Amino acid sequence: MNYSEDLIKQKKELIEDLGVCFETCESMSPLSSRIYALLILTGSHGLTFEELTETLCASKSSISTNLQLLQTEGIITYKTLPGERKRYFKICDNQLNNRIDKRIEGWEKEKALHSKILKYRENLLELNPEITDIKQGIKFNQLQIDLMDAMITNLKNLKQQIQDN
Repeated sequence: MNYSEDLIKQKKELIEDLGVCFETCESMSPLSSRIYALLILTGSHGLTFEELTETLCASKSSISTNLQLLQTEGIITYKTLPGERKRYFKICDNQLNNRIDKRIEGWEKEKALHSKILKYRENLLELNPEITDIKQGIKFNQLQIDLMDAMITNLKNLKQQIQDN
């Protein structure tokens, strides 16, 4: 595959930006997150161990350890081609759905907490009407619940669209 210098630079920047994002959002190690980012940008044909080592400028031992970790977590898998011994690492087919499910679960947990806080604040206000500043907290919790409902609905719609295609 041919790449211009600008495209190579853009890809390296994307690997780094995505890597930092996955480190923070997904609690991945720095190298695991870069491997994941690179495989996302590569697509379904995958990359060999040698290509990963060369592209990420990391030791064979480090790449091997992080590939094993990503496979154990069900994030990546590998395929082999007929007549070849090389393994081509790629993102698991269900990985996008798994990430969406994880996000939905997170939003649902947070929504449940906001609902509990809202109920508590409403009960507190009912017993102590003189605490007027609690109304702002009630409004905040309701807005958060509405936001989370919208996020959950949108993620479920996205998941359905992905499955339909």
